[in-house]
Amino acid sequence: MNAKLSAAWKKRDKLRAEAAKLWAEGSKLRVEAAKLQAEGAKTEGDKLWAEGFKLQAEGDKLRVEGFKLQAEGDIIFRDAVVSEHGNIGLEWVNWNEEHRSYECHLSNGEVYGF
Repeated sequence: MNAKLSAAWKKRDKLRAEAAKLWAEGSKLRVEAAKLQAEGAKTEGDKLWAEGFKLQAEGDKLRVEGFKLQAEGDIIFRDAVVSEHGNIGLEWVNWNEEHRSYECHLSNGEVYGF
């Protein structure tokens, strides 16, 4: 395994872990938002509806930041591959639920994963 690509993969993995934390926090906010909106529907409370939508928007922002981190990690790895090997093929296979990511198989036979 190439040391530069291994380091880039580890950085990618770290960014994806941070992204997963943001996603989880965003999802929690969305659940809270749904509870507030449900309570608002029962009591016709516009204030609760508004607060629910505010939380939902905050949750969505966190999830977007998570997506950005995932993309940043993928770009770091891709750039390292191009730097080391030039324009070679990458194939993303074998989903890993724990890491919420695929392995990356390079067309030169190298495999990066978990």
